[in-house]
Amino acid sequence: MRAKWLLVIAAVMAVTLGTAQTALADNNATGTVGAVQTGPVGVTPTADVSQAGATAAASVPVAVGGSGNNTATNSVGAVQAGGGNSSNDSTGSVQVSSVSASPSASAGASGSSASASVPVTVGGSGNNTASSSTGGVQIGGGNSSSGSAGVLQSGSPQASPTVGASIVGEAVSASAPVGVAGSGNSAADSVGAAQVGGGNTVTRSFLAAQSGAVTAGTTAGAGDTTTSAPVTVGGGGGGTNSATDSVGTAQVGGGNTATGSTGTVQSGPVGGTPSVGSGPTATAASTPAASASTPAPASAAGAPSPGTRTSEGAPRQDRNTFGATKTPTGGPRTLGQLPFTGLGLLLFVLLGLTLVATGFTARARTRLSV
Repeated sequence: MRAKWLLVIAAVMAVTLGTAQTALADNNATGTVGAVQTGPVGVTPTADVSQAGATAAASVPVAVGGSGNNTATNSVGAVQAGGGNSSNDSTGSVQVSSVSASPSASAGASGSSASASVPVTVGGSGNNTASSSTGGVQIGGGNSSSGSAGVLQSGSPQASPTVGASIVGEAVSASAPVGVAGSGNSAADSVGAAQVGGGNTVTRSFLAAQSGAVTAGTTAGAGDTTTSAPVTVGGGGGGTNSATDSVGTAQVGGGNTATGSTGTVQSGPVGGTPSVGSGPTATAASTPAASASTPAPASAAGAPSPGTRTSEGAPRQDRNTFGATKTPTGGPRTLGQLPFTGLGLLLFVLLGLTLVATGFTARARTRLSV
């Protein structure tokens, strides 16, 4: 009976593997030296630990997708993973279809817990094509390199790292999603081009960096308070980035064009809307703080205006500094008065000089008489 069950399990596994094999992409290498080709790949390593009331777990699932065949013709050192990759008359080309990874980890002990995850994807529609190129790297799909050297092309990357924790009943969390939109990058007869996202075209250029619309939004929360700071560069149908016969061009966001230029930096529109949200207690406390930054002026009589408060015992603004002479408002300006009096200073100066002179005269006479 046991032998029959083993035969049944073996038959089911054989049928399953045979069916899955037909779904994989075919790999073709013609006139090629040093080619490495593989179809879609997926792995999910995990680890769990539990000891003395403490637990920890981690997993790192990674997958390389794609559809279609991998083809390398008359190439040297071609590496192709996933499906839909084509390399013709090229040297040192690396082509990878859509990639996704979701590493995560969690831990808990004594009623507290923490977790973190970093899901990352690099997508793109279409195939990766390298023709008569050297040292080209293409990831995600929809990338084309022709007669170029040292080209890096990536489909739409997306990442959403998040962390969270619960300590003594208080929840804390934070996330920082970021992504580059678009699909379809093209490099022709260029050297040192880097293209990310999509809608990027570089022709007969040297050292060009191009990126589609970028979005980033950092959020954090603790208790009843949350903050966010979303930022966008480009987007909203901003168009494509194009660099032709240019040197040292950087374009971000879409809708940028450089022709016959040197050292050009172009960016789409930049927008940001930071915000802070809180519970009833925190929101009520923020209102007086805003009004305190622009205090209302006091009335003409020196009394505080309605709705404001004056600290008891604090010096008033209209009082004179200790030892300073008080001059009536609107009266003639008087100079040289003794402090705490209204007497003129000139009279006392003359009197002092007279006494000094008298003293010197008396002293001289006394010496002569001696």
